[in-house]
Amino acid sequence: MIMSNLKGILFIILFHDISALPGNSFLKIRELVESQRDEDAVFEQQKLYGSSQIVEEVQLPQPIDHFDALNSEMYNQKVYINTENWIKPSGPIFLFIGGEGALPNRSAYSGHHVEMAKRFGAMVVAAEHRFYGSSINDNGLHLDQLEHLSSQQGLADLTRVHKYITDRYELTSNKWISFGGSYPGALSAWFRLKYPHLVYGAVASSAPVQAQTNFEGYNEVVAQSLTDSTVGGSQQCIKQIVEAFQRIDSMIQANQTVQLEKDFLSCGPLSEKNDQMVFVNNLAGIFMGVVQYNNEVPGLNIQSLCKQMTKSDDSYKNLQMVYKMAMNLFNQSCVDNSYSKFLSQFNNQTVDRAASGVGIRQWTWQTCSQFGYYQTCDEGTSCPFSRLLTLESNLVICRDIYKISPSSVPNFVEFTNEYYGANRPKGTRVLFVNGSIDPWHFLSVLKSDVSLNETAVFINGTAHCADMASDRSTDPQSLKDARLMIQKVVHGWLQES
Repeated sequence: MIMSNLKGILFIILFHDISALPGNSFLKIRELVESQRDEDAVFEQQKLYGSSQIVEEVQLPQPIDHFDALNSEMYNQKVYINTENWIKPSGPIFLFIGGEGALPNRSAYSGHHVEMAKRFGAMVVAAEHRFYGSSINDNGLHLDQLEHLSSQQGLADLTRVHKYITDRYELTSNKWISFGGSYPGALSAWFRLKYPHLVYGAVASSAPVQAQTNFEGYNEVVAQSLTDSTVGGSQQCIKQIVEAFQRIDSMIQANQTVQLEKDFLSCGPLSEKNDQMVFVNNLAGIFMGVVQYNNEVPGLNIQSLCKQMTKSDDSYKNLQMVYKMAMNLFNQSCVDNSYSKFLSQFNNQTVDRAASGVGIRQWTWQTCSQFGYYQTCDEGTSCPFSRLLTLESNLVICRDIYKISPSSVPNFVEFTNEYYGANRPKGTRVLFVNGSIDPWHFLSVLKSDVSLNETAVFINGTAHCADMASDRSTDPQSLKDARLMIQKVVHGWLQES
């Protein structure tokens, strides 16, 4: 368990979702959370299965390009299989879909989908996304290979996972239910939409099925959540945050960057515009993360953050303290706000199959070529952060790293929405689950459509993918009720003839 005595506040970001262009603080937080999740999952495995090893790992050969008969290149996709609870031979198959990072084996033995698998006698199959984790060739990060990294290719991979499991276990009429959270949540919905003959139903948690270039709504939801008294927010809290970032913007405009370097522990100068963009991105990322993953770990929440931000009438000093406490958590004496070093992670073409983190180069390619999702802070919006967080500062990465013209990105995003249906995908037997304070719910499906057997569950006071974790005694009643609803819907699908 990650513990801290830093006056009761800790910052956390996790799961399969990252901001479009994550700052250093965002990624540091995610590393901490992944460690936390690993430890929690080990405890859960011991509770459910004892010390036995119940997950098998398979390397499944997949075509690099499913849609080009002249391309014979292959890669190996990592797949986990857990048959511990499976009622042979007719039990259902629960397919857990990986996303924009390495897929840990806990995905096959931990989480609400595994608890349901135990209840319904299901086999759990978890598939890592192509070009992430170890599911990548040595040259996989080169531009001529990244063109094969897309949601369409990822879904085609799942059809071959389906065939492999069906052939190996001699399945006949077994029902498949897909599960995913965040980007994999969208993939879960799209798998049911595009391959309805293979998967009977889909659970799509925190699924941003609507692609959007300029995702202004993200920080608008962040602002709303920071004022929500039911989760510890307040008008005073958001007021202090807005004032602090306004002062930072004013200091940047007045070239008072030397003072900012000192006050916010910058390792290097902040005199260049691009370095300033990284700096404010790092600052804002802390607040975005706390909101997005509110209470993902007990005590890590909006309430603690707002308590610190309203500790005094000096909003700037309050923000300083929040940032310094985060640096203590990261074991850093200063923060690297260098834009050139920031870019280096996108330029890195060396494959490390042992890496457990997010595939930054790969995911950013997907945002440029398919989804957008750029979280901006434009004038005229309720975003509480720096106005330096512009769409332009995101799109320049597409041009400089991937040779994609910024003017082309909206066209790619439009195609994605035309291909899948945006937030009206018209897929039958899809369950969309979202939390009210999760900023990603802005791009998901929030209303049920009875004619399509498309169900929406909206959980008051919960955050990103909260429903996917295993039950905890500290969960709010709204989350407990939502998991029961998910279980009821899945059970109903399994009972249908």
